[in-house]
Amino acid sequence: MNVGSHALVDEVLTTHDVFSSDEIRYSASEVPHRDNPVLHSMSAMDPPRHHELRRLVSRAFTPRTVDALTPSIEARAARLLDELTPASDFITGFAHPLPIATLAALLGVPADREADFVRWTDAITTFFGQPEARPAFESAASELRDYLRTVPASAGGIVAELRQSGLTADEIVNLASLLLINGHETTKTLLVNTVLSVADHVPTLRADPDLVPSAIEEVLRLRPPAGGTDRFATRAGTLGGEAFAAGQRIIVSLAAANRDPAVFDRPNAFDVRRSPNPHLSFGHGIHFCLGAHLARRQAVVALRALLARIPGPWTVEGLVTRDSPVGTDVLALRLVWSAERDRPGRT
Repeated sequence: MNVGSHALVDEVLTTHDVFSSDEIRYSASEVPHRDNPVLHSMSAMDPPRHHELRRLVSRAFTPRTVDALTPSIEARAARLLDELTPASDFITGFAHPLPIATLAALLGVPADREADFVRWTDAITTFFGQPEARPAFESAASELRDYLRTVPASAGGIVAELRQSGLTADEIVNLASLLLINGHETTKTLLVNTVLSVADHVPTLRADPDLVPSAIEEVLRLRPPAGGTDRFATRAGTLGGEAFAAGQRIIVSLAAANRDPAVFDRPNAFDVRRSPNPHLSFGHGIHFCLGAHLARRQAVVALRALLARIPGPWTVEGLVTRDSPVGTDVLALRLVWSAERDRPGRT
């Protein structure tokens, strides 16, 4: 069953006792990727275990923690933009490394292991049960598990805290995998979508920098980092007048809900001043994105840095995309501008 209206998507996301995230337990179909740590993590659990784990991990995403990370995010964004040129791939030069560095600091991972974390994350997140992908997945999961067992308490970060909380090594791997996947891939996509969305609004945002946060919310609404998600029916019932069976997969389109004309005026227009903006890009209910505040902060920091350090108007060139089941993935793009030598803010 596919659901796209704002009201029905919200109902599915907030009624966890009927529409569960636990695919392994409730799916009526075979789950070939059942070994993936994500399916054993907090995002695929129901209460009470979900609430127990969320309380542990939520300490890493408090406003105080995000505020403490902000100077390092600003510094890294500035350094990356100083190295960026109109010939650079924006993803590999900025959108990919910025959230990786942020997550490394959050997890207590030293900079010299960031490349390993990228490799492990890629192998784990792309595994959906295909036989040819299993060796890379198993190797990555094993290496990640071994690494997390060695993180000393003195390293700081959420991994060290979790090791002292009584969780098993596998539980820590599952949680760390969830943080890496949700915290890296979605933020990278948000940064890419920001560049694509605001190119025509740069003069407005430069004239009124206070609009940057609302512009980010509009990026989230119109180009959500994840176009959809799914739930699994714990029992038979009806939704929007349509019957569903126990174990049936319910696919919710966040992208469609965010453009519902019953909720949003001019739903297909990008409006940097849109308010209110009740988009569902971070979900709703018990599985509301734990890192939403951190993702927003990174996007706001990134956009402000781009406005300050990239001169004049921008254009996006070299766009390479690939269709996916929940939308279109951007694989490459270049951010092109003029007068590079006169870039403001460079040192």
